[in-house]
Amino acid sequence: MRALFVKKAAQTSLLGRLDARTKLALTALAAVLAVASSSAAAQGVLFLMTLAYALLLKRPAMLALLYALMAAMMLLAFGCALVLDQFMPGLSGLSVKSLVIPFMRGASMMNVVMALALTTRIEDVLATLERLRLPFAVFLPAAVMLRFIPTFANDLRQIWETLRIRGWPMGPKMLALRPLLSVRLLLVPVLFRALKSSESLGIAAELKGLGTAERTTPPASKALSRLDRRALILAALTALLTGLAEAFLSQAFMAGSAVMMP
Repeated sequence: MRALFVKKAAQTSLLGRLDARTKLALTALAAVLAVASSSAAAQGVLFLMTLAYALLLKRPAMLALLYALMAAMMLLAFGCALVLDQFMPGLSGLSVKSLVIPFMRGASMMNVVMALALTTRIEDVLATLERLRLPFAVFLPAAVMLRFIPTFANDLRQIWETLRIRGWPMGPKMLALRPLLSVRLLLVPVLFRALKSSESLGIAAELKGLGTAERTTPPASKALSRLDRRALILAALTALLTGLAEAFLSQAFMAGSAVMMP
């Protein structure tokens, strides 16, 4: 099943030609920049660059759905903050920075992680992680997490199709008119499928030898291609632009201004 995701992505996306080491390096760099940057300008630069990177997947519908889910979670968090502000104003601390920065950090990381998970064979990821000599506590969760993303996407597709076969008119209209029923129909099957898939993936990883006392010998790594080198140069340029935006444009979008509450 995993090979089907990678084969499709490799045929339609430029990212399928990048080396696993390059994509892991880009993901790690994005994580460092997302945590180190605290201004809206710097986060905006990082978000735009990672969005351009994710659009190379040529999966706009999937990206739109993921952003819609992130926006829904942000609105839910904003609603909880409003309720908190009504009863305990001293604890809410609503500001543009507290609302926008976490969303942009999460969106940037979602862009690079999805690109890594959907265009990289798990064997290549495992070989790269093995060369890094990471501890088992880091090695196994990283491998399972990356393998889980396409598996979970396939589970969602199967659940959606099953509900439609059983007569439920699943679609945007039902989600808008009957949101509680739609959540009830989707939440329980998704939860149980996610738990089963994560357990199966963890067991499969251990059966393949991850976490044994003796390290396997990974195959010799190939030299990076010209495309990989260009991607790394663009990543370095992104880091430079993000640092400049953090240093000189930190007040450009009034990141610390408070939101006036009624």
